[in-house]
Amino acid sequence: MTENKQSPFATNLLNKTPTQQKMQSAEKELKKVQQKQKSEAVKTEKAQAVEAQITKMGKPFWWMLLMFICSVVYLFPEAVFNAALTDVAGGRNSSEEDLRAVELFGRTISGIGVTLLLADLLLKGRRVAKVGRALAYFGLIALIVWPTVFFGQKWLVDHFIIDASTPEERQQAYLSQVLRSALIENSIQFEGIDYDPNREHNSTEKTFLSVFGGLVYADDKLVDDLKQKKRMIMEKFVRDRAMSNFDQHYGDYDDFRQTLRSKYTEYAEGSNKYNKALASSPQRSDEYWLDTQNQVKQGWEKYQKGVTAYEARVESRAQKIAPKMYDFFERRNKCADMKKGSSKNRCFERLQNGYDKEIAKYSIPYIPPDDWLIREEISTSENVGNSIITGIMTFGLFTAMQAADAATGGDAGFKDHRMVYTNDVNHYKNVLMVKMEPDFIKESGGYPLGIQYIHDFRVHEITSMKVNKKLKQKGLNLPASWSLTDRNSFDNAVAKKVRQQADAQWRSAMKKQGNDMPPNLSWQQFQQEGDVQKRIQRQMKELYVSPTLADWNNREFKQKIIEPNIARKTTEYLNVLEAQQTEFADGGAFESTGKSALRATIVPPISMSISLALVLLTVLKLPMKAVELVQVKRAANDTEAPKTKGYIKASISGVMLVAIFVVPLTMGGNQYTMKDSALHYFFEQMEKNDSASVSYALKWLLVTQPIVQPIGTGIDQRLFITKGFDAISEPINQLDLTLMPEHDTSVKSANHQQAKVLLPLTINTNVTGAKIAVMNIKPKYQAGMMLPAGGYDVKVSAQGHQPVRKWVYLKADNTDFTIKL
Repeated sequence: MTENKQSPFATNLLNKTPTQQKMQSAEKELKKVQQKQKSEAVKTEKAQAVEAQITKMGKPFWWMLLMFICSVVYLFPEAVFNAALTDVAGGRNSSEEDLRAVELFGRTISGIGVTLLLADLLLKGRRVAKVGRALAYFGLIALIVWPTVFFGQKWLVDHFIIDASTPEERQQAYLSQVLRSALIENSIQFEGIDYDPNREHNSTEKTFLSVFGGLVYADDKLVDDLKQKKRMIMEKFVRDRAMSNFDQHYGDYDDFRQTLRSKYTEYAEGSNKYNKALASSPQRSDEYWLDTQNQVKQGWEKYQKGVTAYEARVESRAQKIAPKMYDFFERRNKCADMKKGSSKNRCFERLQNGYDKEIAKYSIPYIPPDDWLIREEISTSENVGNSIITGIMTFGLFTAMQAADAATGGDAGFKDHRMVYTNDVNHYKNVLMVKMEPDFIKESGGYPLGIQYIHDFRVHEITSMKVNKKLKQKGLNLPASWSLTDRNSFDNAVAKKVRQQADAQWRSAMKKQGNDMPPNLSWQQFQQEGDVQKRIQRQMKELYVSPTLADWNNREFKQKIIEPNIARKTTEYLNVLEAQQTEFADGGAFESTGKSALRATIVPPISMSISLALVLLTVLKLPMKAVELVQVKRAANDTEAPKTKGYIKASISGVMLVAIFVVPLTMGGNQYTMKDSALHYFFEQMEKNDSASVSYALKWLLVTQPIVQPIGTGIDQRLFITKGFDAISEPINQLDLTLMPEHDTSVKSANHQQAKVLLPLTINTNVTGAKIAVMNIKPKYQAGMMLPAGGYDVKVSAQGHQPVRKWVYLKADNTDFTIKL
């Protein structure tokens, strides 16, 4: 063998030796130790690399990369919020609910933005050396900062701006909002302002409308001048708004009245069905009467069968009893012929006991023995003949005794009848028929023997009682004394039942439709019915006039709906505008109105400016963050990467600020910021009133916002960020309302506290017969149900549709809600 070719025997022998096994075990342990040392070396090398990154840049590469990614991600919703706020604040028909929804979105995003900003500033050095520790610190900052920013923004605005405002400022804010609306409706024009309400609103027009209210609000002189013409402005504004929407209002009215006509068609069909049901009363009466006659016929047949069975049972007993009774009377006569009294009595007693035992065998009522005897009349000639024969045979003794008995008042031996017995079965049958009749009456349900004809059976009181009982089970109520001969009462009872059934079916059909109205109303009566007017009121909302009919043409609609609403709305606006300033103070009638107007006037421009600045700052900071990432990466590769000097960062920050706040105004503009524009007058007034910074900010906003807004809108159209937030906004909204109730629902001053009032809750949907439920209260939902103001979890479902669940917030000025499937 050579060194390269060992024998199998030698190899196996070496492998089995203890020394070889120890060597193999030692090799394994050595490999484990080497792997562990290598792993620790790698960890140490990584830790040293992180330490080097922290020493040079203050933060590790992974943390800076995470913050960079978060900044990029945050930029998208912030830009979307900026665009959404512009759409709402500069929208033509935006409501308070729209403004609140976008406000929630903005506060949520700003809380995230500030969290990222503070985390980037505060988390440095050892705090971010390890991943777990860094994420723990980040979570702690988020738990503190996000709620603080989310609720703090609202508190700051309410406390320092809204609640701190004066009655004059609130009234002025309301006027500025009215003027903004009048400008949109083209009811008022400002010379030099190139605004066309009929032109499609782009980002520039929306930005202009967002800040216009604030511009008017800041100009006391303009407000004073316009107050002199407020009545004329209001009347024209209300009329212009009403007439600009006339086609839409009449179109909605026309669509609804078509729906209402179809509802009346269904109602008329139901009325016809109801009338047919009432008209069927004679036919139903005949059917019931025929049924009663069949019942009588069946009862008569049953009675006859009962009589036949009874007679057969009686005859069977008579055939058994007849010979027994004949023998009994024979024996009793023999006992009577005995001369001795005691033996005679014993004979009678013995016969009587045997008789009693025999009778008990036949399951019949007890019958005294003499009841079986036959009364046989005795004629006078027979009495005389018998007396003569007996007198002759007794040699005149019997005749003498008769004379003596007659003299003392006796019958002189003359009898009018005698009792005899027989073995004729028919006789015993006749006796049993009478004696057992109570059993037959019980078996027949009260009928006696002897009814020979069906007519007698029909008019029998038992028949009437049984028929009456059956009729009661079918819902026909007749007097207890009613008989089958009284057809008129029967017909009346059937007519009453038919009406009750028709009424019940009618009420059930009306309940399913949510109505409560009688049948057979004319079209005019139908329209003016209370439930229909409530439905029209829900559809027409604030345009509703009582009563509103559904057959007006457009001229009548204008005359009876639009004109009264123009007058009412004008009066409402003027009541607010002409109210004393004390009415806008805390506890005043228009406190809530003034605060809402102030919020709509001041808050959107401020929020829009801050959001726009954050978007631009984030965009301009991203390149610097990217450069820092490259520097950290080079440091990790042992490449000379000197840390950016502080003065360089300061210079870059200065350039960024100039690029954001100076360049837009020097490089561009639009029709609203040119010096020859009428808006330039407003800016000059602000500067004169020591508000140069506010003037500059609004001018910057008018120039910069139209550039950025389309970008946020485009992002939202592709990523659906606002729709995603809407899907998760309800818990946030509920939390906000729970911890910080809406400003206009705050408690009034002690002198103006009001008792809690109930408000009507009405939920409208686009599917007829949809099921509506309020999930967070026990009472079952009914349209117009009275509930306290607050939030309600409403679920709408219908067969073939996806259920929708939504929170609604019941307020004095908002009681009708529409949830579409």
